[in-house]
Amino acid sequence: MKIDVTFLSLDFSKNSMSGKDYSQSTSNFESFRKENKSNWHFDPSIESNDYEYLGRLDVDFNPLLELMKDDKNFKEFRMVEEMKGHEKLNSRIEEFRKWGFTEHNTKSLQMTDKDFPEVFKPFKEFSGLDFCNVVALKQYPGQCLPWHIDTLVGIRNEYGLSNDINIVRYSLVLENWKWGHYFLAGNNVLHQWTQGDIIQLLPNMHHTTCNSGIEPKLTMTVTGVVTEKSIELKKLKHFTYTK
Repeated sequence: MKIDVTFLSLDFSKNSMSGKDYSQSTSNFESFRKENKSNWHFDPSIESNDYEYLGRLDVDFNPLLELMKDDKNFKEFRMVEEMKGHEKLNSRIEEFRKWGFTEHNTKSLQMTDKDFPEVFKPFKEFSGLDFCNVVALKQYPGQCLPWHIDTLVGIRNEYGLSNDINIVRYSLVLENWKWGHYFLAGNNVLHQWTQGDIIQLLPNMHHTTCNSGIEPKLTMTVTGVVTEKSIELKKLKHFTYTK
């Protein structure tokens, strides 16, 4: 497996905002940093490993990739759209807008295992997760997801899962890496991946992804409750799915 990792240095000074008051536009992130300073260093100059490589899935990707060629099979999602009944999340979304993200540069196309259960079945079953949700994402050039954490509130609400239940999310790439496709986890920039590579972020790890290339970026998230069959608990680094 080869995922090249670059350690990214970010300038969080007020001057880096080109006239914007940084302290007024990052209140949620600053609060999160204070509450979690014992869990992560929050230092962009440190070389740290902020994700775990779980392995590579060997499966026939073609049925899903064929489905993903037609945008009519997707629903459009914008990261900056408010969500009814989620005041805390909407506060974070407002912060994204203050950073400069809009409905024009945060779009992704998404399809789920509920839309196409048979096509998604291999990706759902190999994970070993319970209450499993699978989402395939298509991100066109010029689109990005802002610096954020996964709250997993959606799956908890959907299945009535309490906060003490261990839920994880695996990120899987559906094609070999292409120029301009990037994923940032904490201080690690991931690129040059191979189709089927699977990673898992450290708990509450901020991350972002973008497509500054020339072709759509195709990825997947697999989210669910950890069981004794979950792939993160296995020592294997190669997973072959057979019917």
